[in-house]
Formats: sequence, C-alpha cells, structure tokens
Amino acid sequence: MVDVLPKLQDMGDPWVPPAGTSKHYNQRKTHLRSGTVFTDHDQGRGPPKYFDPGGGHGASRRGNRGGHMRSRISRGWEQELGTSSLRFVPGPRPSKHSRRAKDQSARKIVEQAKLGERLAEFKSHPTIFPEPLCRPFHGRGCSCMPFSATGLTDETTTKLGLHNLLRVSTSNSDRYYLTRKCCYVFHCLNLKTSFNYPTIPNKMVIEDERVTSAIEQAVLEEMEEKGVEASDDKTYYSLVAQHTARAHNLLNNMKAAISSTLIRITGYVLFKVFSNLLMSVTVHGGQQEVIERASRRDTPVIFVPLHRSHVDYLFVTWVLFNRQIPAPIVAAGDNLRIPVFGWLLRGLGGFFIKRRLESCKARKDIVYRSVLQTYVTHALQAGYNLEFFIEGGRTRTGKPCMPKGGLLSVIVDAYMNGTLDDALIVPIAINYDKLLDGNFIREQMGQSKVPESFWGAVRAIIKVLSTNYGQARIDFAQPFSLREFVQNSKIVIPQFTISQPQNKTANQLHSQPLLGCTPPNSPSPLSLTPPSDEGPQTLPPHPLDASSLSVAGKGHQRSLSSPATNNHLSLKRSSSNPSSNINAVNRSCNNLHGARSSSSLFGSEVTEEYRSLIKALSQHIVYDAERCQAIMSTNAVAWLLLFVYRDGTTRSTLVKALDALRESLRTKERDTGFSGSSKDIVKHAVRLLGAGLVRVEESKSTDGTEVVIKPITLLPNIIELSYYASALSPVFALDAIVATSLLSMLSCDLWSYRDCSPDILIDREKLIKRAAHLSKLLEYEFILTPPCGSLEAKIHQTVDNLVVTGLLVDAGKTGSRWIEDSDEEDVSYSQCYKVSPSTAILEVIGAWKSMIAPMLDAYYCTACNLQMLVGRQVPDVKFIQNTQSYINDLLQKGSLRYGESICVDPIRNAVKLFESQSIIESYTHDSVRLLYLSTHYDSEEQLSSLLLDIDSFRS
Repeated sequence: MVDVLPKLQDMGDPWVPPAGTSKHYNQRKTHLRSGTVFTDHDQGRGPPKYFDPGGGHGASRRGNRGGHMRSRISRGWEQELGTSSLRFVPGPRPSKHSRRAKDQSARKIVEQAKLGERLAEFKSHPTIFPEPLCRPFHGRGCSCMPFSATGLTDETTTKLGLHNLLRVSTSNSDRYYLTRKCCYVFHCLNLKTSFNYPTIPNKMVIEDERVTSAIEQAVLEEMEEKGVEASDDKTYYSLVAQHTARAHNLLNNMKAAISSTLIRITGYVLFKVFSNLLMSVTVHGGQQEVIERASRRDTPVIFVPLHRSHVDYLFVTWVLFNRQIPAPIVAAGDNLRIPVFGWLLRGLGGFFIKRRLESCKARKDIVYRSVLQTYVTHALQAGYNLEFFIEGGRTRTGKPCMPKGGLLSVIVDAYMNGTLDDALIVPIAINYDKLLDGNFIREQMGQSKVPESFWGAVRAIIKVLSTNYGQARIDFAQPFSLREFVQNSKIVIPQFTISQPQNKTANQLHSQPLLGCTPPNSPSPLSLTPPSDEGPQTLPPHPLDASSLSVAGKGHQRSLSSPATNNHLSLKRSSSNPSSNINAVNRSCNNLHGARSSSSLFGSEVTEEYRSLIKALSQHIVYDAERCQAIMSTNAVAWLLLFVYRDGTTRSTLVKALDALRESLRTKERDTGFSGSSKDIVKHAVRLLGAGLVRVEESKSTDGTEVVIKPITLLPNIIELSYYASALSPVFALDAIVATSLLSMLSCDLWSYRDCSPDILIDREKLIKRAAHLSKLLEYEFILTPPCGSLEAKIHQTVDNLVVTGLLVDAGKTGSRWIEDSDEEDVSYSQCYKVSPSTAILEVIGAWKSMIAPMLDAYYCTACNLQMLVGRQVPDVKFIQNTQSYINDLLQKGSLRYGESICVDPIRNAVKLFESQSIIESYTHDSVRLLYLSTHYDSEEQLSSLLLDIDSFRS
C-alpha cells in the first residue's frame, strides 16, 4: 500500500536500557519481561520482587494467576544467573487470600518498576516525539503581491505536515469504545456549524437599481421590436410586470438556501462514503491554518478551485466544515438542478447559473445577467464567502483549461464600484488517484455530452460505491488580495467601466437605461407599480431607502456570526460614485473600444482595459492553482508509460524511472500525493489504472521471470490514459517547448550521435526566438507564466537548465553577424552552444517532445482541414467532426503515431488560435456558429505557409 500519511519516527524499544547501564540492570529487566521471580542476594533476602501478574508461558489454563510461580516453587529448584548473585529460594505454599494479596502488591510493584525504568531512560536520553513526514509548504503567493501573506503565513504554518481528514481525533485509542466505534458521529457533533447565514430577500435584489434598469431596457427594446410607441403606458407596465415576474422566477431558481443541519448530516455521510471509496483525503496542515486565519478577517474569501469532478462541489465545503469555517455559496451549472441532488446542492450552498454566460444569447439576456450580478454582489455584501470554478466546466484533458471570467468580473466590478473594500482570492487544486466521475472518452471522441438526470446520478453512485479510488489530495494556494492585485496592475481604475449602449430612439420618453457595472443614479428610476385608471402618472421614487445608497463604514460586513438585519443586507454604495463621470469619459475617449469577449459576464460591452484586467487575474489564479497541485501516483506512472515507455518496459526499469521523475519534481519544487517505495507506488498505480489502460505480463529471460508493463495505446483507451498523464504536462511544458524547438533546428537525428560530440552549433538567440514562437502557438494549451512574469526570462532559464544537464555545452561567442554597409563597431556576437547528447539526456528530451507531439499533430491536421473553408462557410461543429475524421484516417494508415491527437479539445484550441491570429473568422446565425477564412487566407497558397510553420516543429 502506498504510504500517503505522515510517517512516525521509530520510538525504539522502551525496554532497551540506556547506554552505560550495569549488567545487573540488564538481568533485572530480562527477568521482568519473562516473568521470572528472583531475589537479590547482594541486597539481602526477601520476598520475590518481580513477577508476571498475568501468568507466563506455562501458566495454568484454569486462569489461576499464580499458577506459573507455584509450579516453579513447588519443584524446589534453584537456578544460578550470571555471577551467582541472584538465586531462587523456595518458599512455603501460600494460602488463597495471601496469594491474592501478593498478586495485587506485585502488580503495583511492576507498575512502579516500569515507571522507574522510564524515568531512568528519560534522565539519560532526551524524549523523542513522533513527527509527521516533512513535506514542503506549497502554494506560496506570487512575488508581485508581497503584502497579501501578511499575518497569514509564518514559520509554524510552513512546518506543519500532511493531515488525512479521514483520521479524526475521536478514533484515538485513548477514547471510549463507543466513541471509537462511532468516531465520525461524535466528530461531526463536536464541530460548530450553526453559523447565521443571512437571508437575501427577493425584493432586495429585484428592486436594486441595476435590475430595474435592466428590466426597463429590456422593456423598451421589446416595445421597439413590436413597433409600439414608447408613450404607450399600458403596454409598458404590462411588459414591466412580465419581466419582473421573470426576474423573480430566475432568482428563485438561482439562489442558495444553506442549511447548517444539512451540512452537518452531509459531513457525516461524506465521512462514511469517502472512508469506503478512498484510502485518504490529504490536506496540508499549514494550508488549513492559513485558510482559517483568512476566514477570520473582515473580508470575503473567494475560493476558486480547478474543476475535475462533481465531487469538487462537496470537497471544499467538507474541508471547511472540518475546520469550522462557514460554508461558501457555490456556483453550480443549471444542469445539476435535478431532483434530490439539486435540492442537496442548494442546501449545501449551491446556486445555479447558466453554463455558458459568454454565449451570444446569454449576453443579450440583460435581465438574467443583472439578476445574477446583483445576487452575487448582495451575497458578498452580506458576509457570504463565494466558491466558483474558473474553468467553467470539468477539464476533459486532465490539465487545467483556459479560464473564464464571468463570475470573476462580478467580483472585480463589486470592488471597483466601492461595494467591496477588498476580497481574498484562494486558488485551489484538487487531484485524485482515480477519477470518481469516470472518463470523458465519449466527449473527446466528438459525441455530445449526456445530460445529467436523477437516475443517471443514482446509477453512477451505485457504480462508484463498488470501486477503490486510491487517494485524494486538496491543496490551497496562498490567498491574495484583490485590491493589491488591481493596484499592482498599473492600469487606471476609472477606465474599467462598461461601455454605454447607444440610444435606441430619439423619442423615448423614459430615462435611458444603462447596462453597466455601476448604473448611474437616475433621477427618475423605474417604478414597478402599474398606472391607475386616471391616466399616466409621474413615476414614483425608487423604493430603496436613501440611506442604503450612502457609504457607512466598510463596504463589506462579516455577518455570519450575528443575525442579519435589513440595514446589514442593504447594498452600500460609494458616495462619490464615479459612474456619471466615467460614462462621460467613455463617450469622449476614442481609445476605449468595445470588443467581443468571453472573459466577462458583460460580453462585448466591456472596454479593452477591463478585459485585460479580468484576463490577467483569471490566468494568475489558474497558474497559482496548478503550481500547488500535487502529482498523484497514477499521473506519474501514466506519464512515464505514455511518453517514455510507450512500447512497454519491465517493472524494475519503470521503478528506476519513477525515482528519477520524483527527483525531477522535487527539483521543480512540486509536491507528490504519495510517498514510500517506488516499487510499491508502481504496483498501486497500475492496480488503480486497471487492465483497460495498462497490461501486465510476465516475461521469461535468462535472468529469470520479469514483469512487463505496457500501456494500452488503442482508441479509445489511450484517451483515458492520456487524461491521467496530462496532469504533468504543465510541469514540463516549457521544457518540452524548448526541447522541441531545439530538435526542430537540427538537420540530423541526435540518436545517431548519442554519447558522442557532433560538430553541431546552436545559436542561443535563435533558440530563444524559436521557443517563443512555439509558446505563442500553444498559448491556448498552457499558461506558461503568470501575467506578472516574463516568458522570455522563463525560456532563458530553461535553456540554462539544458546547459546544466550537459545537453548544451558552451562554445563561446563564436557566431558573429555583420550588418551590410556597416563599420566594424556594428559587429555583434551571439552565444553559441555545442550539442552533446547522451543516452540519458536523449530519453528525457524525447519524453518532453512526445508530451506535446499529439497537440502539434492535432494543430497540423486542423490547419490542413482549413482548406474546406476556402470560398465557403462551415458550422464549427461540422468542421471539428471533419477534422477528427481526417485524423482517424491518418491513424489507420499509420501516418500519425499518437491516437490521443483525435481529441476534441486540442482541435477546438487550434480553432481559437487561428481565430485570434485572424486566419479564420466566425459569426453566429440562428444559434449556429459559422467559420470562414479571412480575406488574406482565403486561398490554398496562403494556407501553405501556415502548414509549413506548424509542420516544422513536428519533424
């Protein structure tokens, strides 16, 4: 079994005497352990000092406690020990009562003797306490935000070890039997869950200025579409009532209803379920301490996990439940609003939102967006913490997806308009030895996703309960301040606004609605009261109290420990609301252009500066979360089998390779979710991966029988194995990019020159540019650096690592470059390296190249399939299906080696890349997205340059 728990140091034998003790001490201790009775003639004769009160090896089966001693005494024998200083003396047969008294006194003597020996050992040696297995404290904050960790991390938190949440204190041996037997029951009863979760009334959300403005705008747009005059008050108020009723319905289906009792019950159920499914659920103790300190601050905490499984919805809340931290509200897709399970998620804090907020239809639904934004803003203002998955959905590839900034833009907007003073953002990584949800083969092969249903969930649960899933690991990155991030972004804050929509008609009598992050304080806000029969009336003032629109102290109030009040739940506005000034700037500044965006809840109305901020923040979150993610045993073994030993290898060789991989991970300061012998880890991982992904055979040789392990490289099995291996792809992504760029610059096969010194020179500057170009090509696959970092510096560091490993040997500045018609002073020199390939290094860089080779194959085949767009438009779904068919044909012919290149995700990422480079363009018609080539690339001749560029990295 793989040891994933904190190891205890060997306490040794408590009966071993200290160094330097006498032989007499050893004799006394030996007979004490064996139950022998003796007298010490050097100290005078007397009754037996030590004996075994429970009987020895020859004790009577009738249970007589003194039988062993009587049997020896009745025989009247003597035994000499050592130097004959100790001798057994026969005595008279004791009576029943005297024997009982002697038993009791002897028992006390034994206890005193044991205590005395322990004290003696304590005086001779220092006490050694068991310590947890030392693990590095991962998830430290970025250097661009040095003040975020103030008061959260210290020397104590960094030295805490791993903690298995399934091992609770109520199961310790010092507890009563009933407590140990029902340890999870008593553990859950002892935890505090009775926090006051304030209720957010519908009226407060619907009557918010943002929602009323959106309703008014939707009404005016609908009246214009129907050709109704804006002065028709009857139609106007009728439509207002309809949209208001829809807003109430949207809010009822959306909002959470946290129940402390349900959280406690679910916590116990999860303990029982996880203890049957998982060997351990491990969390770093220091990370838990940091989160607990962050929760005590007067600031909302935003938990942002990477998304792998539906269990992720429960894991974070369960961990916080164990640390007695209030449960957050959790954004869940509306596809999970199914009977029973939807009610359960809602009671645990789930609120349901549309899965595709960035779609054109969702961007046009301004009422829905305003209700969602207002509800989340009021929840944060009321004191709730928030949890959402920044990837939008579960990753289908095993590596992090590109982030989506829908809900993130709501949080940033709440900070920008003064609703929140600050927020602590916590990136989270959750990893599993084996995925509980099954695999994503069906979707990666291009088939549609099966919708969630009640009976489908029941069948999945029944299947899950009969399987072992190994270990699970949860890692919390260091929380960082949203305020510090925005201030360090060095972008003018007033520019982060929503572009104003243009006036629809000149004769609109009602106030112009503004769709934005911070709606202006309209002098005549929308009234939800229908007109009377007396005719048109002046619109009444806004129903919200004026006091709720002013600033009173901090924008955020922690209220989970005190009852909610109306004043507490009122959304507080900044008295110096800059919305009107900002809107004027938007109308006058030509450099603030609207742009289509999938990185914001507000779609195309946001400015480029706002999009840049949201994109930078979301990428930083994903980068931090991936950096603290622990690598599980199945990830490591699957990576080695796919990219190093794709044709199979012996178990002993795989064990040695795993040792080298673990050392490489330690060098990169990455933690693993396993410990112990690599041989046991390989057995554990192969057993979890199963016969469908890994084949285990016995091979006979001259040295004996050897176990051979081979990956299943047939479709669709290879897709699932690739899922587990892809967890290491971000770790070695930059190494793979530099290695692939280096190999693409060579005109020979390095394997033919292994362990030699070929006369091959590599220009460092050209290698850097080549690697930067490939990094740009794979920008939708990996986040190589945080937004505050420099990609060029990272590439330089990676090249230096190749020099350290010995692949590149410094050849001096030998490559001079002359500029035409220049003097000698214009001569420049570049650093050159000589390639020195060894067998070990070639195996490593070969594995790195094989890691991104399937992606490059998918990109190349997608570029080849662009020819079907010449002179016509094709739906994106059909284009992707044709590309997969093209890849499948090449796999059948043997032209492609990697079956995982047929996956949908890299093909979609290639389409995004080509669209960002203006190679293809798209638009939506009747909910169908159509692709077509841009004017410059609408010919086969222009596409050939693109094909050659991508193919140059595949050779």
